[in-house]
Amino acid sequence: MSSTELTIVATRRPDLLASTMESFQARLLKNFDVSRVSINIDPLWGDAQDEAACCAILRRYYPDCVIYTPEKPGFAAAVERLWSNTKSDVIFHLEDDWNLAEDIDPSILGFFADPSVTEISLMCKEKNWDIQKRGAYHFAKVKHRLFGVELPFYRKVPSFTLSPSFLRGDFARRWANLMDMTLDPEKQVRSRQNQPLTTYVSEYRNYVHTGRDVYNIAVDIGRDWRDKRNIEKTIINGTSHWSPAAS
Repeated sequence: MSSTELTIVATRRPDLLASTMESFQARLLKNFDVSRVSINIDPLWGDAQDEAACCAILRRYYPDCVIYTPEKPGFAAAVERLWSNTKSDVIFHLEDDWNLAEDIDPSILGFFADPSVTEISLMCKEKNWDIQKRGAYHFAKVKHRLFGVELPFYRKVPSFTLSPSFLRGDFARRWANLMDMTLDPEKQVRSRQNQPLTTYVSEYRNYVHTGRDVYNIAVDIGRDWRDKRNIEKTIINGTSHWSPAAS
């Protein structure tokens, strides 16, 4: 695990991408041997000029980065495109609307010494996760089902995320290979809508990493951006939708 690939899911929001890259480059990426960088910029929110600005921002840090600019947006397609083209044992996955509250060095990868850990995600407020009560491995509760009928009993299933995190490369590539392109890539990993994927990940765990001085070490800056523009994200039948619609 000597080198790390960086994958970034983005839209045409250069102001957010600039803030994200400045934060993570200073507090995390500069401490790692980054072997390859790729970004997918979906045609949402901005225009061609904003897209060009995003490309320029990333090239300032990584001149040899790989940039994908698809004609149509697609969250699952973006993740599949990025992850399926990786080669490294370790991937650091990032979206364009996060900041980092504390420095991180390569010692964090020591949690991969446990072969069941395939993701090390950075704690954020949105997880609403109390490690003291629930433990350091992120899970969700889903209802038992018998003959297609949901029962009022719950079972724990591992919960994986696309928020800032390190992933084992082979795990991410298999996740990408099993993904349903019509569903949200994060939600389908713990739902019955994509049983082959949920069966695959059920053997593994996501370790949630908190800061030394800051509990929520990853900070979502996209929520404020959306609120100022009256944009609301909803999940309908396992797919992300935005209101008002992106232009």
